[in-house]
Amino acid sequence: METEKRCILVGAGPLGETAIDRLPDDIVIAVDGGLKYLADLGMLPDYLLGDFDSLEESQYPLYEEYRRERPDRVIRLPVEKDDTDMHAAVKKGLELGCTKFLLYGAAGGRIDHTIANIQTMLYARRHGAEAYMIEGGTMLFVLEKETRRFRRGLGGLFSLFSLEGRCRVSIEGMRYPLQDAVITNDFPIGTSNEFIPEKEASVTLKEGSALAVYISGGEAKHRIPD
Repeated sequence: METEKRCILVGAGPLGETAIDRLPDDIVIAVDGGLKYLADLGMLPDYLLGDFDSLEESQYPLYEEYRRERPDRVIRLPVEKDDTDMHAAVKKGLELGCTKFLLYGAAGGRIDHTIANIQTMLYARRHGAEAYMIEGGTMLFVLEKETRRFRRGLGGLFSLFSLEGRCRVSIEGMRYPLQDAVITNDFPIGTSNEFIPEKEASVTLKEGSALAVYISGGEAKHRIPD
């Protein structure tokens, strides 16, 4: 059975106490100013990618040292471009055969960057991959015409927001179940559902695409709910 290939992307947004759960075979890409976070954690990235406009002066020595030691692993992008740095990093990961992306430092900073990263997760989903944006005890991911099952024992909150005009969704095993319901992108009815630890849960998107938000209750280290 073929195993999934994971890619960890670390951006320049706030990281806080979020723990980065790296496995031995993961590909790690420092996205622009995310190089500093990885250096603080003693983690050497496989690639350094970005236009580097968010590098602080104190980070220049880190960048120069990496560029000297691994020049073939530095991907410098123009400042004026269509892709955001994170979007370009996802494209690089897809090119390398990755099918699961973990995005750190991708939320909680500039709101336009956060929204762009949500759209980037949808791009990954439509190109055969899964993407998860992780910040502390919060995880965001995209669902599109699929069923996602959640193991028994999960607690915390679950919200679902339509990314299109409308979605058709069923939710089972949570406090507020839905059956073949329509949710739209102008009414946030999917906010603040709750996992029931004693039950397995599932979300089925029959039409459309949606943003899922899982809030685990403040845990600093995340496990992807499945």
